Amino acid sequence: MPVSTETQVRVAHADVIMDMAFSYSLEYWQRGAKASNPWLQRTGDSGAIFLEEKQAVIIEGDCLHQVSAPEGGTILVCGNLYSTLDVSGFSEIIITGDVRPDGYIRSEKSCHAFIGGRLEGTLQSSDWSKVWIESDLSGVLKTGFSSTRIHVNGDYTGSIIPHEQPSPFFLTVAGFAANDSLHRIMEYYPNRFNASIAVSDVPPGLYPQEDSHRRNERGNCFARWSVQQQR
Repeated sequence: MPVSTETQVRVAHADVIMDMAFSYSLEYWQRGAKASNPWLQRTGDSGAIFLEEKQAVIIEGDCLHQVSAPEGGTILVCGNLYSTLDVSGFSEIIITGDVRPDGYIRSEKSCHAFIGGRLEGTLQSSDWSKVWIESDLSGVLKTGFSSTRIHVNGDYTGSIIPHEQPSPFFLTVAGFAANDSLHRIMEYYPNRFNASIAVSDVPPGLYPQEDSHRRNERGNCFARWSVQQQR
């Protein structure tokens, strides 16, 4: 089940916007695997998968069993994720379909993740992360102690919270996000949250409008989001 050219182009677009977030996968699609570093080939129903240090794997079809990469690596799922991906080290993850409600991506270090459909399950990172979601975010995203960049091409109706402590957080939603949901994010990320929202339930403008919520003890404002269009 090869990855379609359309998906490859979408990943390449996300890679440019997010500053080389998915270079390992793009290198493989463009030039193939290196003889010294071959990609493993597995099927989604073939049982649990364990990756050695910085290995890469292609999982054909839906991923139904746990994948462990204690030293990091590259994981390409050609389908939906129904199971758990446990990764450490630096990890690059491509899911061409959805992260289903039982799907869980758990990263103990830095993580770059592209989800070609919806995030209905959970994505958790302990360090900095770059996450691109082609459709809706209706599940849970837990950010790490360093900066996080998230792009949602669909609607945001889920939950974004810190995994342990809040850190600088940047969000782009190309679809709809309710203004109340953005206020809830700000409660977790005071003065550390910036977002660009295409459509919301408030008039176009800069938010929050309450000055007490926008400034820290030094009088600076580091929490704001823009709304381009009202539904």
